[in-house]
Amino acid sequence: MQVQDLLIPDEEPSQSSAAEGKRVAKPNFAPSEIKYFVVEFIHDTICPFCYIGMKNLLMAIDIYKSRHPDAVFEVTCTPFILAPTAKISYYDKYYYYSAERGLPTSRFDVWNRLGEDAGIRFSWKGRTGNSRDSHKLLRFALQKTPTVQASTELTVYRPTVDAPLYPPYSLRAPEQPVSLPQPRGPDLQMRLLDAITTNYHEHDKDLSDREFLLEITRTVTGFSEDDIRAVLDSPEWDRTVDMLSSEVQNRISVRSRLAGPIVAVPTMVFNNKWVYGGFQKVDDIVNQFELLRRGANPLQEYTTSSLVLDGGIADTLARAAVMARSNNKSRDSGDSSSKQ
Repeated sequence: MQVQDLLIPDEEPSQSSAAEGKRVAKPNFAPSEIKYFVVEFIHDTICPFCYIGMKNLLMAIDIYKSRHPDAVFEVTCTPFILAPTAKISYYDKYYYYSAERGLPTSRFDVWNRLGEDAGIRFSWKGRTGNSRDSHKLLRFALQKTPTVQASTELTVYRPTVDAPLYPPYSLRAPEQPVSLPQPRGPDLQMRLLDAITTNYHEHDKDLSDREFLLEITRTVTGFSEDDIRAVLDSPEWDRTVDMLSSEVQNRISVRSRLAGPIVAVPTMVFNNKWVYGGFQKVDDIVNQFELLRRGANPLQEYTTSSLVLDGGIADTLARAAVMARSNNKSRDSGDSSSKQ
């Protein structure tokens, strides 16, 4: 598996590395163990691979914390809207993936098989549509007013203040509606993500249906109906989520000095430094946590063509979105040239 460092300089590859496509670097070891992990989960709620990836991440955290009870995790969500122009509640779910997005029947077999391994029973019934509103509410669970701050800047744990204890909030959706408004933060955001995506991918709910989103958000967060509706109706929240979705590619491209954008969802970023892209197995995620705890640098040299990692499955929905943007830019450039 490859894990990429966002902060290393973009060096010219050697002839041997160019031929092989990657070069393994020797691990570096820090003197102390890392016990605080920030995981940025870049995703779209409509993406089945993202749902599998979320479940695998949560299971990996459970396994790791059973081995290292002193570990603290904060998982934040960053939107990557795969179909920003999709209509609301417009599509039959199976038709959407197979015809609207052009995915082969074999893709459903892959999702079903990988889902079973994660305890998921996918259902391809019901309606679907634009995922933007779900991302607005996920962001509302993290912050009260819309900003384009990186989600990892909105974590709540402060090692020098909260150590050694941190409230053991659950990252999974509650079984019963909460009775009081819950404190905003990464934990609440993940509980809401779990609730929205579980109901959508397994129980035939429509993630673009505002009444469903209002009810599930109120159940998980305890926020008032008026506040939730205000977010759903807000053009400012629309713009904020769209900017976050667009910005995630530029942010990671610039910081890592890579030529290529993220073309795989889900993508995870560990401790604002290590990029782990595509679908990943539970054991592989746990192993990366173990390496990082020991201060081992799991870096392998990467190519500059993309952030898709060995062992990851690039979702063709995301790849198609990137290619479409690239084609549009090329056409615009060609039009400008022809006019000169």
